[in-house]
Amino acid sequence: MTNRNTIAFNTVSQIAGKVVTSGTTFIVSILIARSLGAGGYGDFTKIMTFVAFFYLFADFGLNTAYLELSENQSAQNNLLTIRTVFGLFLMFLCISILAFLPGTTVQGYTPFVKFGIIVFSFSILFQSLITTANAFFQKSFRYDFASYALSLGAITTLLAVASFPYLRITGILPNIVAFLLGSLVTTIASLFFAKKLLPTLSFSFDSTLIKKMLIIALPLGLTLLCNVVYFHADSVILTLTRTSEEVGIYGFAYKFFELPLVVPTFFMNAVFPLLLLSRKSTDWKAFLRQAKQSAAILLSLSLIFFVCGYIAAPLLSLIKSDFQASIMPLRILLLSLPIFYLTSVTMWILIALKKRMALFLVYFFSMIVNIGSNALLVPHCGYMASAWITVVSETLVLLLSFLVIQRHFMIKK
Repeated sequence: MTNRNTIAFNTVSQIAGKVVTSGTTFIVSILIARSLGAGGYGDFTKIMTFVAFFYLFADFGLNTAYLELSENQSAQNNLLTIRTVFGLFLMFLCISILAFLPGTTVQGYTPFVKFGIIVFSFSILFQSLITTANAFFQKSFRYDFASYALSLGAITTLLAVASFPYLRITGILPNIVAFLLGSLVTTIASLFFAKKLLPTLSFSFDSTLIKKMLIIALPLGLTLLCNVVYFHADSVILTLTRTSEEVGIYGFAYKFFELPLVVPTFFMNAVFPLLLLSRKSTDWKAFLRQAKQSAAILLSLSLIFFVCGYIAAPLLSLIKSDFQASIMPLRILLLSLPIFYLTSVTMWILIALKKRMALFLVYFFSMIVNIGSNALLVPHCGYMASAWITVVSETLVLLLSFLVIQRHFMIKK
């Protein structure tokens, strides 16, 4: 299979799976929003967002480190071991932090929201294992397995949520359990497919190899740490300073904004191993050609999604009148869609070029700008400020990343 066909197969496999998962997520979000209203959906968003905060920590750049060390046959087993331990640690950390979260009985992180976080924290371990399996799928160019697993989990969640009205089950907690169940199904399916690819997959501990993995992963892990804070700062500050209704309005808009953001991730997952091959062979013409083609394709796709999303935004009010207010923040967030698509390219280019520390500095600076702006403006201006800050922050990431890449190739000349 040619490089182009390989990229196409893996990208289409992931997109096909995402059509299923996005479709089910779309339906589930509508069902939950109609059932809970803006206030209830706000509390639901607080729980999901806080736990999702730890998902990217579970990655911590270890998949990239595994790809670089995968010639060592024991790398796969050590990756599984360290991710399992790390996932359990993150669960404990998530629950421990709850004691320090501010909130009253009606605002912020209420006792009920904290209980929901405890229940949903098990998904952190599940996500750690899913991410590990994805490294094996990426190495083998078999992202169709990842799509199968995600689809099974998404359909499980949809069936559970859709059954609640018939079973006369209501409230936030059952919906949290439905998502947790879907995550468990995805985990089991992912490990099943991973075992098919790697029959010798098991737990093992090689301290030297794990140390190498952590050293390679550390700069990217710190970058992901910044990325996590960068993505969730607005939601946390909204939670602490505004009402649950506002959190729900912005969270619902962001839920739909997130749907097309997975496309560049899938696409670059397929391209990245090829960028690594070009870099290792010092074929810079091929490297730049792959990078430019990726940017052109993703920019074109982002413009299509932007136009469709901007036109369709008013449909949010049909779900429940509470979400009429979600239209404007969604349209503002969509302005950053082309920028997010391009930063996905620049991020993976910098990783392939081993510019991980520069990447960390780019995201660290952008994180500081993002947090400072949200802390200054959100308490007074609410979710509209959060939406505009997202656009500005991602533009800053793109400009700084491009400058680093440009400087690298100017030195090469």
